[in-house]
Amino acid sequence: MLGIEDDSLLILDGQGETLAFPLDGPWQSLDPQHQGRALRSGDTLSIETVAKEWLGVDTFVRDQDQLVRTTHLLSRRLGNVGLRLRTVYERPAVGSTSDQPASEHPFVDTVGGFPRPATILIVPPERGYRELLSGRVGFQTLVVDPAVAAVEYRLDGRPPKRIRRPSHRTYLELDDPPREQTLGVFAYDADGDLLGTDRLILNRVDAPAAIHIANIRSEPEGGAPAVVVGATVSPPWSARLERVEFYRNESLVATLEDFGEARRAPPPQTIRVEALIEEPQPNDFVRVKATLADGRELEDAEILQGADYRSEIDVQLVQLQLLVTDRKGNPVSGLAPDDFEIREGDRRYRPEALLSARDAPLVLGLAIDSSDSMLRVWSEVREVAANFLDVTLAADDRAFLVDFDDTVSLRQPLTNDKARLILGIDRLIPFGGTAINDGILFSLLQYGREPGRRALVVVTDGADEHSRSRPEQSADYAARLGLPIYFIELDPTVTWTERRGGRVITRYPVQRQKARKRLERISRETGGRLFHVPLTSDDPPWAERIEAVFDRIEEELRNQYVLTYYSDRPLGARAEPEVRLVRRGLRLRSAVPLEGIE
Repeated sequence: MLGIEDDSLLILDGQGETLAFPLDGPWQSLDPQHQGRALRSGDTLSIETVAKEWLGVDTFVRDQDQLVRTTHLLSRRLGNVGLRLRTVYERPAVGSTSDQPASEHPFVDTVGGFPRPATILIVPPERGYRELLSGRVGFQTLVVDPAVAAVEYRLDGRPPKRIRRPSHRTYLELDDPPREQTLGVFAYDADGDLLGTDRLILNRVDAPAAIHIANIRSEPEGGAPAVVVGATVSPPWSARLERVEFYRNESLVATLEDFGEARRAPPPQTIRVEALIEEPQPNDFVRVKATLADGRELEDAEILQGADYRSEIDVQLVQLQLLVTDRKGNPVSGLAPDDFEIREGDRRYRPEALLSARDAPLVLGLAIDSSDSMLRVWSEVREVAANFLDVTLAADDRAFLVDFDDTVSLRQPLTNDKARLILGIDRLIPFGGTAINDGILFSLLQYGREPGRRALVVVTDGADEHSRSRPEQSADYAARLGLPIYFIELDPTVTWTERRGGRVITRYPVQRQKARKRLERISRETGGRLFHVPLTSDDPPWAERIEAVFDRIEEELRNQYVLTYYSDRPLGARAEPEVRLVRRGLRLRSAVPLEGIE
C-alpha cells in the first residue's frame, strides 16, 4: 500500500512494516544490501531500488480512473538482462459496494468504493422477545474511533443530551404507553467537529409474513345459515399486500383488494379481513389465501365443525431457530413438529410447522482477524474462507464480511453475490493489532432486523489488544441476541505440559487462557462452538485443519430448523418461549427467537 503524507512517501510492505522515503530526496539504506529513493514529477511517482545484483524501478502514473504501474527489473549478474511489467489498477465505482444504495446502509461510509470503519453505532437496549420499551431505558454505543470525545443522544425532537464519559452510556425516558420513537446519536471530537452518526427506531415490530384465521363465528339468527370468517394478515415490511381470497373447500367465495389505510400504515401492521360464508356444512373447510405484490402467497385453513366455532383471539406468529444434536454432538436431521413441546410459563402451545434449512434463508456473518500476526496462515485462511462461502450459501442466502485488526470495518455489506464476498476477502491485508471485542460487537450490530436464520463465524488468532468496547459489552449483547457464534481460534501459542496426580496437563499463557474462556462462554451461551486450531505443528497441514473446521460449521448450518407456533400474547408483551424435546436421546443445543422470515 502506498501513501503520500506531506513530502514523504509511505510504503506498507507484505510483512506489515512501514517504510518512509522523502520525496525527491537522496538514496536511503533499506538494509545492508538494498538502497532506495522516491521521485515525483507531476502525477508520476517513481520508486527506485538498487541491490548488488539488480536494479528495479517502479513508476506509477494516474490515467483518469486508472493507476498504471510500470516495473523495470535489470539483472546485473545476467549481463543486464531486463524484464518489463505493466499493471493497470481500476478504481472501484464510487459509492457502496452493496446491492442497495449507500443511504440504505447507515453503518458504512465509502470513499472511492472502499468502506471505512464506522465511527459510532447504537447498541440496541435489552428487551424481551418483541417486548415494547417504555419508561427509563439504558443506552450504550460502540465507538471505534479514538478521536470521539463526546456522544450526543437525540430522542425524537427533544433537547439533546451530551455524554463526555468514556463509556458514553446514558439513560433516556421513553414514552409510556410505548410508541414508535427515533433515537439518533452524534459523535464529536475534542474540537466539536462531527465525526459520525447512527440512528435506531425503537418499538418497531416487523411482523413476519403470515396469515392466520383468527375467528369463525355464527351470523345472528333470522336468515340463512352462515358464518363469518375473520383472518389477520401480517405482510413483511418490505412487501405490499395485493389481495386476500376466501375459499369454501375449493370454491372461491370472496376476493378483497381494498385495504384502506391499513395497507399504508407503517410497520408493525396487521390487516384484519373477513368474509361471509353461507350455508356451511359440518365437513366443509375454509381456506384464506393472501397474495403479496411480489408474487408470494400465504395460506391458512380451518375445518368448519357445526356450531363449534372459535371466538376471536389476538395471535402472533413466533419463530424459533433450532439446532438439535445427538449425544455425540452431531447435528440431527429428519425431525418433525411433534418432536417438540413449547411453553410460555404455564401455557403450552402446539407447534405449527418445522422448516428445514433449505426452506428458511440464512443470514451469515463472517468476521476475519486481519492483524499482522495472521500473515503466517493468511493464504490458507483466505482460500478456505472463500470456499466456505461458496459452498455454504444457497441462492436465497445472504452474507456480509467484517474485517477487524486494531480497527473495524464492513468490507462487504449484506449481499447474495458470492463474487463480491470473495473479492472482499481477497482485498483484506494483514496489518495492525487485534480488536476482537469490537469486531464481535460490530458484526452483531449488522444483523439489525434482518429476517431468517442467522449465524456468525469469527476467525482470529490472538487475544484482544486494541478494543475500545469493554469485554463484557460484546459478550452481553451476543447472549441477548442469541444467534449462534462460531469461533475459529488459530493459536500460534507455544504450550507446555506438566504432570499432576498422574495426569498430563497442557498449560497456556494466562492471557490466552482468559481470552479462550471468554470465547467459550459466548459460543456456549449462543449455541455456537469454539474450534481450536494449534499452529505450532504443520502435521496435518494448517489448510486441512482449518478446512475441516469450516466443513463442520457448514454441516451444522445445513441442519438448522425454524419452529413456528401461534402465541396469544398481545403484541408488545414480553414472551420467553421454552422449547423441549420429546424424542429421547437428543439434545437441544440452541433455541433462538427470530424477528421473522419473509
